[in-house]
Amino acid sequence: MNERASLRAAARAASLASAALLAALGAGGCGAPAGARATAGEEAAPAAASAGAELVAEHGTLRPRALLTGELRAARAQDVVIPRSPTWQMQIRWMAEDGTRVRRGEKVLELENDEFARALEDKRLEAAQKAEELVRLRAEAELAEAEARFAVRQKQAELAKAELAAAVPPELVSAHDYQQAQLARERAAVDLAKAEEELAAARRAGAADVEVAAIELAGARREIEVAEQARGALSLEAPGDGILIHEEHPWEGRTLQVGDTVWVGFTVMRIPDLTSMMVEAELPDVDDGEVAPGMAARCTLDAHPDLVFPGRVTEVSPIARRDEGRGLRRHFRVRIGLDGGDPERMRPGMSVKVEVLGEPAAAGLLVPRAALDLEADPPRVRLAGGGWRRVRVAACDAQRCAVEAADGEALAAGERLARAPRPEPDGGPGPAPAAQPSTLAPSAPEPATPEQGVAG
Repeated sequence: MNERASLRAAARAASLASAALLAALGAGGCGAPAGARATAGEEAAPAAASAGAELVAEHGTLRPRALLTGELRAARAQDVVIPRSPTWQMQIRWMAEDGTRVRRGEKVLELENDEFARALEDKRLEAAQKAEELVRLRAEAELAEAEARFAVRQKQAELAKAELAAAVPPELVSAHDYQQAQLARERAAVDLAKAEEELAAARRAGAADVEVAAIELAGARREIEVAEQARGALSLEAPGDGILIHEEHPWEGRTLQVGDTVWVGFTVMRIPDLTSMMVEAELPDVDDGEVAPGMAARCTLDAHPDLVFPGRVTEVSPIARRDEGRGLRRHFRVRIGLDGGDPERMRPGMSVKVEVLGEPAAAGLLVPRAALDLEADPPRVRLAGGGWRRVRVAACDAQRCAVEAADGEALAAGERLARAPRPEPDGGPGPAPAAQPSTLAPSAPEPATPEQGVAG
């Protein structure tokens, strides 16, 4: 008999332990998300944050909260930008790894230069051809000018000869010969003037051709110089000291990598200023109006859930935009400025959980919703000892309610509470409270009959 009594006592103790564990797990489902460490002066964190935690009444301030997800961004950064070059598009040949710590002047990016090399050779060949063309035009201009000068000298000699013939007195020759000599002199003068005009035109034409060829040659040489500078600029250096961050591909949703095509003026990398970190989060369009600039926020890094960084909402985009590849969902962009940062831990791109705090709705005694029976009139709180306290509910959020004692029944801060029973979905009675082991715990085994005997 003593052995059977011991077995019954052990079974009852195990049942009570199981019931208490189930109650604690149920209460833990209504607690606050893990990973937030409250600092002194902040409102009390919700109770029952994890399995096995007690439900406790405590003083605090009830504030509406909006939970957002986002990532760290740098408000200031030094950019690595594709420089000006003769070709609009280029491919990445090599790049330093994402997250590498670099120093100013260190090579971080190299672009493909095969096309540049071919273009440079073509420009050098073109410049050589233009130089030969300039030499040819100069020679032709000199030859044309020499021929025009020779023609002028001939005309000058003919004019001098005609002037001598026309200077003969008319009484020494016939009137016909005299008139022919005068006409010959006039023709010679006209021919000389025409030859001089042709000489001037030859000089102008030759000078113009030579000048055009010289300009083209200078342009070709300038293109060679620019191409050589662009070829040298295909190896980009870090503009400062810091951690190198790759930019995202504009339409593929990933960071840039070797082989990607980039273009002039495109930012390929950044070296962020880790002392200017902020959070960029997303607010679903269905929650429009829940977050506004100026609201306080608490930011928790997923990589360091034990650290909470206070901040304030600085900007909410006026239009909700749909992200590519994410269906029809739209989000407002929310930017949160941090009151302080941690350059040793914070890196751009780290995921952040943001808790945006609204204006305080109520202050006083806060109890977990799991311990409240809101179906009762008035509502009541389940005590850990099995009793109830009637209360008046001032306001609630998803986890807690601000309450006041009703009908003169006292409820003090620090008082331990128990999970209140919940009605079943069909409206029937809910499970019995955790403090009543006779209903929560399985029944103890019946004593064995003399016919059955004692096992063992």
